[in-house]
Amino acid sequence: MYKILLVDDEVNILEGIAAIVDWESCGTELSAKAQHGQMAFEIIMDQQPDIVVTDIKMPGLNGVQLIRKVHEIYPEIRFIVLSGHDEFEFAKTAMECNVKHYLLKPSNEQKIEKAVKEVVDDLDEEQARQAFLENMSEHLKKVMPKAKEQFLKDYITNKKYGVKDWEYYSQLFEIDTDTKEFYLLVIEMEDSYEYEHLLALKKIMVEEVGETYIPLETTIGDKIVILVELPSREVIIDKVKGAKQSFHSFYPMDYTVAISDLGSISQLRHLYNETLHCLTQRFYVSGGSIITPQDIKKDRSSMEELQYDHEDLIFAIRSGNQEVVQQYLDDFFSEVWKEKYAVSLFRSHCLELFMSMIRQADRKQMDDYFRQVILFQEYEKFHEMRSFIEKTANEISQYHYERTKQTQSTIINRVVEFVERNLADEDLSLSHIATEVLYMNSDYLGKLFKKEKGERFSSFLINRRIEKAIELFELSNQVKIFEVAEAVGFGNNPRYFGQVFKKHTGSTPSNYMKKEYKNL
Repeated sequence: MYKILLVDDEVNILEGIAAIVDWESCGTELSAKAQHGQMAFEIIMDQQPDIVVTDIKMPGLNGVQLIRKVHEIYPEIRFIVLSGHDEFEFAKTAMECNVKHYLLKPSNEQKIEKAVKEVVDDLDEEQARQAFLENMSEHLKKVMPKAKEQFLKDYITNKKYGVKDWEYYSQLFEIDTDTKEFYLLVIEMEDSYEYEHLLALKKIMVEEVGETYIPLETTIGDKIVILVELPSREVIIDKVKGAKQSFHSFYPMDYTVAISDLGSISQLRHLYNETLHCLTQRFYVSGGSIITPQDIKKDRSSMEELQYDHEDLIFAIRSGNQEVVQQYLDDFFSEVWKEKYAVSLFRSHCLELFMSMIRQADRKQMDDYFRQVILFQEYEKFHEMRSFIEKTANEISQYHYERTKQTQSTIINRVVEFVERNLADEDLSLSHIATEVLYMNSDYLGKLFKKEKGERFSSFLINRRIEKAIELFELSNQVKIFEVAEAVGFGNNPRYFGQVFKKHTGSTPSNYMKKEYKNL
């Protein structure tokens, strides 16, 4: 337990605090009490308590003087101040002597116990840290490499470490470096791997870059972190490429390397976060890439929002126009690739796009696509996300194309059937069929007919009338030409029928009948 000295010139307050505070529950013991500053100083010199709880206004040596005097001799002793006044002089002393707890009187036992516990926590932490340092010093030679790795890891991940800690540990670990600025390399494996692969890659990278240029290196989670003091990023990139060749000769595995900007030790956490941001851009690059902050620095205003509503895409999907669908997606993904939008923004946008697309599918398809949403979130590469969206869009577009084609075929079949039943009607026309039979736009019906049959309706009708006329001539050589003309829709105009017949067959109706008669 930590020893506490309680100081107050008012005996009632001194004894009251001593009695009501549960010192043991705070992890302490009240080892002594003093009724004035000089008495407190003598006890401190004799017993050296861990914590001093003291009043400010006291006769002779007051609280401020006591703190200053003790701090010069025992800076590790912690002070908790009790005072009825908020004094500037004390505030200045508190800053100089690292006094963190100032309680205004009257203070109940809960406030005092809370302050004591906080000081105890600080002392525990300091003791743990000191114990770690002492233990590390004893086994330094044996565990030096691991200790260095741990230090770099802690320095990057623990905000409590500062430049003074760096100076201390640099001496402790005999880190020999003349430079004040470094690059930070952070390496992450692309595929599934064993821990031995990570260690092998780190070893190869260190050897390639050169141990003399690497003050420290470590692993943080699944990432290799290397501090480098080479003169330029270009030199580092060349070294990294060399390491890649060496590693691939042993393991055919990809990894991505992020190289920070140049920065000082005080900026080390910033450099690490910078490389982590670079690694988020792995989404847009292939395995084995080297990414620097310059590769991803863009005008942030252009990256705030991904401005696409995709109405044109949804319309093309519903129309079954796969060519337009693919062109639209090519343009969209090219824009995303160029701007390198934040991965979270792009992923969220693609999820919204996916949901909009699957609403165009039929019920069974929609249920199947909903189950794929989980897989959607697992894609870690741009090309995977793009392929997924394109596949979905093309599948749903194909569904609408087939459905539209089937509907269009049904409509055209109805047109053909109506023509067959009404071939003798000289007023038969596409406009009549569209408005009176199918109740649709005649221009649109004309386009559908040409798309389905490969010819205009007018050509189809003339050809079908001539074919029907030939069938009638072949049935009997006694049939009259004007009767055939009337039967196939030329009315009482056999002369015009003869002209059209000759144009299509190369023979007049009468000659055609004679030729057929001779062949009988």
